Amino acid sequence: MRDEARALLRSMIVEGGLAPATHIEEVKLSQQIGASRTPVREALIALEGEGLVQSAPRKGFVVVEPNAALVRESFPILSALEGMAVRISGAALKTAAPQLRRINEALARERKKARQYDLDRAFHVALTKHCGNPRLLMLLEAERARAQLIDGAHQKGMANLKGSVEEHNEIIAALERGNADGAALVLARHWDNGINVVVKWLSEKS
Repeated sequence: MRDEARALLRSMIVEGGLAPATHIEEVKLSQQIGASRTPVREALIALEGEGLVQSAPRKGFVVVEPNAALVRESFPILSALEGMAVRISGAALKTAAPQLRRINEALARERKKARQYDLDRAFHVALTKHCGNPRLLMLLEAERARAQLIDGAHQKGMANLKGSVEEHNEIIAALERGNADGAALVLARHWDNGINVVVKWLSEKS
């Protein structure tokens, strides 16, 4: 029940059902999702570990509010984890290149904001899923959830669609040459550029 509550609350947070800075009323939330208070509290404690909520004495839990510091903290972690997954996967990713190219071509054509986000996420999932390391994949899932909370891409679409597609193509080209290390280097630059894009978007939003 705790794991189900955790997954449900994570979805509510990253998809906007629980907005940033929202104070979470545990009793009301328990009733809303049909779970007792204990698994809900345990789920919130776990989500605090993921960086999606934060607690304060006598105030309970609050949904984390996106800010530039959080972006600069989170994106390098995702960059490092994805780069590790690509390097571990090695030559196996050469066979994944056609699928990655299809996803990226669909992303280049897409104009619906939410769908852009879904395709971009699908690209990164397909890029890393061959690493054969379940623990690494679990960490990636948690960090991607936090990124979704802070980057706003599911609401605004890709802030730099053309640039992202081009960088994806560079990654694919490196994989087609069997150069996983080269792909990981492009991926690191891709995430560095993402930091600047999202920080700028947050400053314009405030």
